[in-house]
Amino acid sequence: MTNAQTRSAELESGFSLRALADGLGELKADSDDDVQIMGICDDSRYVKPGYAMMCLPRSRARAAEYAEVASRQGATAIIAVGVAVESDLPVLQLASMQQAGLLLRRLFRTEHARTHFYGITGTDGKTSVAWMLREALTRFQSQPVWSCGTLGWLRSPDDILDIGNTTPSMLTMHAMLSSANLEGVFGVACEISSHGIAQERIAGIDFHTAVWTNMGHDHLQDHGGYSAYLKTKAGFVQATAAHGGNVVANADHADIREHAPEQSCWYGHGLYRDDVDLAWEQELPGLLRLKSGDDEVVIEDIPLGDFHAENVACVALTLMVSMAVPLTDLPQLLGRISAPPGRMQEVTAGYGQVYIDYAHTPEALERCLLAARKLTRGRLSVVFGCGGERDREKRPQMGAIAAELADLVWITSDNPRGEMPAVIASEIEQGMSRPYTAEVKLQLDRGKAIDEAIAALEDGDLLIIAGKGHEAYMEVCGQRLPWSDEAIANTSLHLKHGIPGLDRCA
Repeated sequence: MTNAQTRSAELESGFSLRALADGLGELKADSDDDVQIMGICDDSRYVKPGYAMMCLPRSRARAAEYAEVASRQGATAIIAVGVAVESDLPVLQLASMQQAGLLLRRLFRTEHARTHFYGITGTDGKTSVAWMLREALTRFQSQPVWSCGTLGWLRSPDDILDIGNTTPSMLTMHAMLSSANLEGVFGVACEISSHGIAQERIAGIDFHTAVWTNMGHDHLQDHGGYSAYLKTKAGFVQATAAHGGNVVANADHADIREHAPEQSCWYGHGLYRDDVDLAWEQELPGLLRLKSGDDEVVIEDIPLGDFHAENVACVALTLMVSMAVPLTDLPQLLGRISAPPGRMQEVTAGYGQVYIDYAHTPEALERCLLAARKLTRGRLSVVFGCGGERDREKRPQMGAIAAELADLVWITSDNPRGEMPAVIASEIEQGMSRPYTAEVKLQLDRGKAIDEAIAALEDGDLLIIAGKGHEAYMEVCGQRLPWSDEAIANTSLHLKHGIPGLDRCA
């Protein structure tokens, strides 16, 4: 999907501006003549003749400039959301993003859409839960099910469109709802990021079910600290409950316990507890035991890692709550369920235990390494870094976790953006207060770090390459350069085992 496709949408038939404005906002026009809206756009670069241009609150400083550009490109109207805009075009003034969301429902004719939207929020686990929920609902329903998030707008594993952000723009969200409704899609499992909530990109979307996976440290610099970040997440699930939606929440996080709505349904670790609706336990890798009341079932062949066991348990309770699926049906629906790319993903099976994982927060790295330790007969190695211009406080935390839980550690680069990789690495090292038993190496060239870590593997060792997972780029000084941890590790493993002729692909 191109930028133009995510920032604009063409309507199947025209819509009267006056009918669109009725009861929602104030219409300012020099003429009593009505105009027809043939499409809508929130980026002036992609306006076409007949389109309405939306000026959103974040464009306040340049709203007049954008409106002028839209007018020159043939726009028929301006929709100003929480900003004052002077234009020679008719201007529909809306007070809030919520009003804009209602307007988009009217414009796309989705006020009575039947597609169920599932919103998954939390610091970690959103992508895996959305992926697994889509797969489980597809098995359960005769209709198609989509997901939307970090991996893109996923209609099927073979049909994925890039949407730019974990939670796309409000316009894309509503265009997605319209497409899903027209194509008879049963449900869409959406990752709901803290930025998506704070910027009200989900305004006007009524979520059938909200899922709260966990709470940790990420994007704190954008929200003004942990308390504000927590409040943002809580606001989404509370709003879902307020309009009658279901809430599924993780009972093992005290902050979630305190801030989730009273009517939430809970899942938690440990079979012998009476404070949750669904309890889970993983006795062996790949097997998950679930207990609800006096009844128990076992789910076989799930993805490796305790965190994936927790993700499957989350999906299980979501199915029970939202679709009234009996506990006894879960083994069939969730057995052999897959994990998304880059989440404890094995590289080149058969040539040594090497996994790539998206873990880029302290909590995710800790859980990844703890899960990996259970699979390791020899030494546990990890290659990781921290992103530039993001949450500096998590850098020493991740350094401490790596030094404590792994035997060999390579500190390297991971999306340094505008920062110096050496500075980021030094802040990671600050958390590695001795004594620790790990052997720590500094190699800022990520490709070389992966090569070195794979070259050091011995029989029974396991390597985690953490931080980027599925990402196909390295962000450096404002540019996204092609990158693939999987491709580099794959090539390195093949060369280690004497298979020639593979091209290095980063």
